[in-house]
Amino acid sequence: MMENHNPRSGLKKYFMACSVYFVFMMFSIIYFFYCVQVNAVNTAEKTIEGHVKRQRDHFEKILDIHYNYLDGMARYIGTSEDLLSEANMTLLQSVIFEENSFERMAIIDRDGLSTYEDGIQKDVGGREYFQKAMKGQRTLSDPIDSKVDGNRRVIMAVPVFQGEVVSGVLGGSYDVGFLSHLLFEDLYDGAGYTMIVMSSGSVISCDKEEELPGDPDLFFRRYGTMKKKGDRRAGDLKADFAAGKGGCAKFRTPEGDSYLVYEPLSSNGWMLCYVIPAAKVWEDFSFIRYYEVILAGVLLGGLAVLAVYIWKVKTREERALMQYAQTDALTGAVNKDSTQKQIDQWLGGGQRTGVQAFLMLDIDNFKTVNDEYGHGAGDEALRQIGRVLAQEFREHDIVGRIGGDEFVVLMKNMAEEEMAIARVENLCRRIREISVKGIPGNILSSSVGVAYSPSHGNTYEELYLCADKALYETKKRGRDGYTVYSGEETI
Repeated sequence: MMENHNPRSGLKKYFMACSVYFVFMMFSIIYFFYCVQVNAVNTAEKTIEGHVKRQRDHFEKILDIHYNYLDGMARYIGTSEDLLSEANMTLLQSVIFEENSFERMAIIDRDGLSTYEDGIQKDVGGREYFQKAMKGQRTLSDPIDSKVDGNRRVIMAVPVFQGEVVSGVLGGSYDVGFLSHLLFEDLYDGAGYTMIVMSSGSVISCDKEEELPGDPDLFFRRYGTMKKKGDRRAGDLKADFAAGKGGCAKFRTPEGDSYLVYEPLSSNGWMLCYVIPAAKVWEDFSFIRYYEVILAGVLLGGLAVLAVYIWKVKTREERALMQYAQTDALTGAVNKDSTQKQIDQWLGGGQRTGVQAFLMLDIDNFKTVNDEYGHGAGDEALRQIGRVLAQEFREHDIVGRIGGDEFVVLMKNMAEEEMAIARVENLCRRIREISVKGIPGNILSSSVGVAYSPSHGNTYEELYLCADKALYETKKRGRDGYTVYSGEETI
């Protein structure tokens, strides 16, 4: 048994396969864009981390320069037997007069009595920075509220050696706000700000006064709900500060996402912190988003064009396949089953106007042609008859082969019956003119029966019966002509 092939089923399977492919392509494109975005974000975060590390290195280099400056002065002061000699005090005054980075200078004896450049004295023996310096260490104090002038300062101190013995300490003080000036300018056009923060969360210095928290715990309250890189929660931020560990965290504000990048400084467990809006960081990579949109548009447009092209090709193939399935291979006419279906479909539709002429045509004595000249010659004769039929009738007329040498034609929407008769007469003449190789002379002729719709019927069967009777009359009258059915009588 021959398996029935449903063209629409094949088309559906084809489109399902294409749909799976398109979904795969879309997934691949989305995954590609995701990877690009992740890589861009990682690169942006590494870039900002690199900026902060360079800020830290710059800050510590400046501190080292100041330490070296103080060490040079301390060596000079140590050459005097009296640390508070007139020459040494004059040196302190000249440093301040020259508008050095230090706002105040002091020489501290081994008992902790600090003498400033203006002669004011104060006991600092209990200060941690003094005690470390007396042990021969360079030191930088945590912020101190000065009892001398009431300002908040940090003290940089170095030991003063007389021979191998530490005989005192040389100190220089900064206003805490000056620490921010030790950093180079913001790399994002002032969009970010820098803070120096103690491990406890107390902010020592901030280059934006409006961002300087007054409450020591405000820092962790503000940034303590951040989401860190690696999907860790910023509850670890306090632990990182306590351990002197750097990191990068992203947090959300009413204005949008921002980054906090923090790196440990070598002094006192301080942390250098930098806050910058994420949008500003990603600004350098905005071109990626632009080209992603273009690429996505091109790919989606290409997929849409491909889908339409495939649909058109497949539709054309389906149409060609259906036409092939309905066509007689030898003559190019519609085959028997499709002829009846197409004619019944047309006669039952609502597009009819005027007269529908139904022709039934036989090739006269065709059996004799096959018997005397062979089936090859007969097939060639049928091919030429098929070409004549295709040329004589309009493209939208239905021309079908329903038997060996039997043909049916439905001429659609004829204005009047006489037009159909003129076409039949011309057809008979054209068939008589056919010359077939292997058959001497022009021996082909045809007999035609004609019926009309709606006069003689409105179905294939009704018209076929009427045209068949008219065809029989043509053969009775000697063939090579036509007869129009008219009730029981024919003309």
